[in-house]
Amino acid sequence: MKKYLYIAAAILFVCMIAEIVYQDNKIDLLTEERDRYKTNNETLLEQTATYKVRDSLNAAKVGSLELTLKEFEKYRAEDAALVRDLKARNRDLDRLNKAQAQTIIELSAVPRDTLVYIDTAFVKARAVHCGDSWYTFDGLITESAFTGTLQNTEELVLTETVRYKKFLFWKTKKVKDRELEAVSRNPHTNIKSLEHVIISF
Repeated sequence: MKKYLYIAAAILFVCMIAEIVYQDNKIDLLTEERDRYKTNNETLLEQTATYKVRDSLNAAKVGSLELTLKEFEKYRAEDAALVRDLKARNRDLDRLNKAQAQTIIELSAVPRDTLVYIDTAFVKARAVHCGDSWYTFDGLITESAFTGTLQNTEELVLTETVRYKKFLFWKTKKVKDRELEAVSRNPHTNIKSLEHVIISF
């Protein structure tokens, strides 16, 4: 009889340990989910922070938005469709970065007289050229029309910063927060908005 009581007690003990481990894992998952939603809310409420680097280059910083694949397909349907257009599968997507920039260039040039060959005849015109290492502008003004081309070069440098949670003095594998920074090397360009989406599974 005692033997069966010991076996029952051992089975009960194993079941209790299994339940404790299960509940502990569930609490960890719920805590991670809560932290993810909290970080996402903070990221969505924050504006893109813009600042200057080296007194002439424009930069922007933003927190990361962490979405599950299901959330990404629901709330970022336009981006998900673009990923499909790129012949990639959403489930293979790891990160999505979006930046919106605005380039304003103050043009200044001295027009010069020239002749242009149009429809089998030479026509008097005024030519304009200006530019630097980041843009070139060429324009042509005749009596009846203006034609021109503006070529602008952009170069964005993107860096991701990841800070991990610490246990006492040791760094853990759990992410505390992430930030994406973008710097435009073109001094004429301002970064208006920046988005960093991480797809979690």
